[in-house]
Amino acid sequence: MLKAQHHWFIQLFFGWYFRFTFRRQFAAFVGEMPVLSKDKAVCWLSNHTSWWDGIWPLLLNAKYVKRPFYVLMLEKELQKRQYLRGLGAFSIAPGSRSVVESGQYLVDLLYSPQNIVLLYPQGQLESMHEHQIRFAPGMLRYACQQNDAIYWLFSAFFLDFGANSKATVYHYHQVMTFEIRPSAEEISRLYQLFYDEQRQKQIRMVHMQHKQTKAK
Repeated sequence: MLKAQHHWFIQLFFGWYFRFTFRRQFAAFVGEMPVLSKDKAVCWLSNHTSWWDGIWPLLLNAKYVKRPFYVLMLEKELQKRQYLRGLGAFSIAPGSRSVVESGQYLVDLLYSPQNIVLLYPQGQLESMHEHQIRFAPGMLRYACQQNDAIYWLFSAFFLDFGANSKATVYHYHQVMTFEIRPSAEEISRLYQLFYDEQRQKQIRMVHMQHKQTKAK
């Protein structure tokens, strides 16, 4: 497996580059990040519909959370973009023996209370029109070993253009903790409930915006 190798220059350069590119590609970034106490590590779960999904959490962490950032990637993709290791990317190769090593590396990261680790439990890109979030539970089972030693951060990102030529990125979040070790299936069920609720909230908000625009 490929481990993360944070590098200050890569973080500085790509932090600037991603902010610059974001301002050119999108109209706005709308949402509120929850306040997270730094007494526990954070396992961050999000939907996965585009290349940008790895950039938005990176930007949010840099601006609001300010923790050492890690993200799990497919090894075949990380091998093509090894510079991402400098931003905190580490790899998994599904179906290989190294999956256990990747899982143990994840557990080790979550033992350190300062860390935040981003996982895409779907395991692959999905259409933004797919509303059933299908989890591949493998790495979740390793994260679930941490019991009450971590915060779970659920996030959902949505794009809406409205009357603009550029999309606005909307982000929603929920923090959860467990006294009893959750199963991967329980995390999957709770995330789906969270996602459905935020999607409906997003739909209502967009409808309200359209009504206000027509009323002007």
